[in-house]
Amino acid sequence: MAIMQGFHNRIMFKIDNKKCRDYGATSPKNMESVIAFVFSSIRVQTALLPRFMREYKRRGLASSWLWGNKKTGLSYVRKHRNQLFKDYQQILKSKKGSCEHDLIMLFLDVPGLGIPKSAFVVQMLTGKSGCMDVHNIRRYLPELANGKGTPSIFQTSGNSTSLKSKKVNQYIVACKKAGGSQKMWDAWCNHIAVLQPKHFLDGEAVSNMHHEVLT
Repeated sequence: MAIMQGFHNRIMFKIDNKKCRDYGATSPKNMESVIAFVFSSIRVQTALLPRFMREYKRRGLASSWLWGNKKTGLSYVRKHRNQLFKDYQQILKSKKGSCEHDLIMLFLDVPGLGIPKSAFVVQMLTGKSGCMDVHNIRRYLPELANGKGTPSIFQTSGNSTSLKSKKVNQYIVACKKAGGSQKMWDAWCNHIAVLQPKHFLDGEAVSNMHHEVLT
C-alpha cells in the first residue's frame, strides 16, 4: 500500500496539472474558467469548489458565490480575457528566464488576485510556481503564519510596480525552497485529503478535482 501511495504521489501533478494546462491553453474562455476556479478557492473549504464551478458554468458572473472582489476580478477577466490569453501565451512561448515572474505579474493586474492566487493561476495554466495559501504558509513559512491570510511580505495593495516585482521574486524563491510546483501540488492535495476525509478519499481525488471541475 505504501508503495502504491508513493507511486500516486509521483504522478498526481504530472497527470492532473497537465490536464489543467492543456485545458486552459485551448481558448480565452477556458483560461477564464481556470481563473474562476482560483477565485472560487479563496477562503472556502475545498470540498465546495465542484459545486461552485458547476454553478459558474450555468450562471457565470451571476453565480451566488461571486460577490465583492471575486465578482470585480472575474468581471475584469471576462472583459479582458482575449488580451490576457494572448499575453500569457506570448510570455510562456518566450521561454525567458523571467517567465514565471512575468506571468505572476500579468495576473496580478486582475483585481482581487494577490501574489499567492496569481501564482496559483500560473500553476494551473503552466505548471510553474505554486500557491502559498494559509496551509502552505503554515507548512513552509511558519515564521510568517499569522492566521489572517497573506503575510505582509507578499501583500501588494498600493505597492508600486517595482515593489510588486521585488515581492514576486521573493515569492518565487520561497516556492523553490518549498520544493517547487510539483512537490507543493502533491503535498497540498494529500494534506487536504487528511483534513477533509468525508469529501476526498485521498490526495489523488483532490488532485483530480482540479481538472474535473473545469470540463
